Amino acid sequence: MKEDRLTEIEIKVAHLEQSLNELNDVLVRQQSYIDALERGFERLVDRLQAGNETQTDSDPAVDKPPHY
Repeated sequence: MKEDRLTEIEIKVAHLEQSLNELNDVLVRQQSYIDALERGFERLVDRLQAGNETQTDSDPAVDKPPHY
Protein backbone atom coordinates (compact mmCIF):
# COMPACT_ATOMS: atom_id res chain seq x y z
CA MET A 1 0.00 0.00 0.00
CA LYS A 2 2.75 2.46 0.98
CA GLU A 3 4.74 1.48 -2.08
CA ASP A 4 1.75 2.21 -4.32
CA ARG A 5 1.44 5.69 -2.88
CA LEU A 6 5.16 6.28 -3.31
CA THR A 7 4.96 5.11 -6.91
CA GLU A 8 2.03 7.47 -7.57
CA ILE A 9 3.96 10.37 -6.07
CA GLU A 10 7.02 9.55 -8.17
CA ILE A 11 4.86 9.42 -11.31
CA LYS A 12 3.30 12.79 -10.48
CA VAL A 13 6.72 14.32 -9.83
CA ALA A 14 7.97 12.99 -13.16
CA HIS A 15 4.98 14.54 -14.94
CA LEU A 16 5.51 17.83 -13.13
CA GLU A 17 9.18 17.86 -14.14
CA GLN A 18 8.22 17.24 -17.76
CA SER A 19 5.63 20.03 -17.65
CA LEU A 20 8.14 22.38 -16.08
CA ASN A 21 10.69 21.63 -18.80
CA GLU A 22 8.07 22.20 -21.51
CA LEU A 23 7.03 25.51 -19.95
CA ASN A 24 10.66 26.56 -19.71
CA ASP A 25 11.15 25.83 -23.42
CA VAL A 26 8.10 27.93 -24.28
CA LEU A 27 9.35 30.75 -22.08
CA VAL A 28 12.77 30.72 -23.75
CA ARG A 29 11.17 30.86 -27.22
CA GLN A 30 8.89 33.71 -26.16
CA GLN A 31 11.80 35.68 -24.76
CA SER A 32 13.73 35.23 -27.99
CA TYR A 33 10.70 36.47 -29.93
CA ILE A 34 10.30 39.48 -27.62
CA ASP A 35 14.00 40.31 -28.00
CA ALA A 36 13.66 40.21 -31.80
CA LEU A 37 10.58 42.44 -31.66
CA GLU A 38 12.40 44.94 -29.42
CA ARG A 39 15.35 45.07 -31.82
CA GLY A 40 13.01 45.65 -34.75
CA PHE A 41 11.17 48.36 -32.84
CA GLU A 42 14.42 50.11 -31.98
CA ARG A 43 15.45 50.03 -35.66
CA LEU A 44 12.13 51.61 -36.62
CA VAL A 45 12.52 54.31 -33.99
CA ASP A 46 16.04 55.03 -35.23
CA ARG A 47 14.81 55.28 -38.83
CA LEU A 48 12.00 57.63 -37.83
CA GLN A 49 14.36 59.83 -35.84
CA ALA A 50 16.87 59.88 -38.69
CA GLY A 51 14.09 60.80 -41.11
CA ASN A 52 12.91 63.63 -38.87
CA GLU A 53 16.44 65.01 -38.58
CA THR A 54 16.95 65.10 -42.35
CA GLN A 55 13.67 66.87 -43.12
CA THR A 56 13.99 70.51 -44.05
CA ASP A 57 11.88 73.33 -42.70
CA SER A 58 9.89 73.46 -45.93
CA ASP A 59 7.95 70.26 -45.48
CA PRO A 60 5.37 70.08 -48.31
CA ALA A 61 2.90 68.32 -46.03
CA VAL A 62 2.82 71.31 -43.67
CA ASP A 63 3.43 74.22 -46.06
CA LYS A 64 0.50 76.35 -47.05
CA PRO A 65 -0.38 76.32 -50.72
CA PRO A 66 0.79 79.38 -52.73
CA HIS A 67 -2.67 80.96 -52.88
CA TYR A 68 -2.72 81.68 -49.13
